Amino acid sequence: MLACCDVDSQRAEKFASDIQGGCQIYGDYRKVLDRDDIDAVTIGTPDHWHVKIAIDAMRAGKDVYCEKPLTLTIDEGKSICRVFK
Repeated sequence: MLACCDVDSQRAEKFASDIQGGCQIYGDYRKVLDRDDIDAVTIGTPDHWHVKIAIDAMRAGKDVYCEKPLTLTIDEGKSICRVFK
């Protein structure tokens, strides 16, 4: 684990402290996506953020693992598919 991101810095610090060797803490997910040494991201945000972060991550060349539901609407699913192709 190289990095974690949470707008709640206390939650991020708690999470990072459990990682052996530690990990870099970010408050803005876009900073994580800017890193060249990050190959994949796991998205565990509130549901309405899943599509935005997944699309941004795919456009940054990252592999994406997202908790359910990936999307809330059919149109969001179509947006994900367009970026994935």
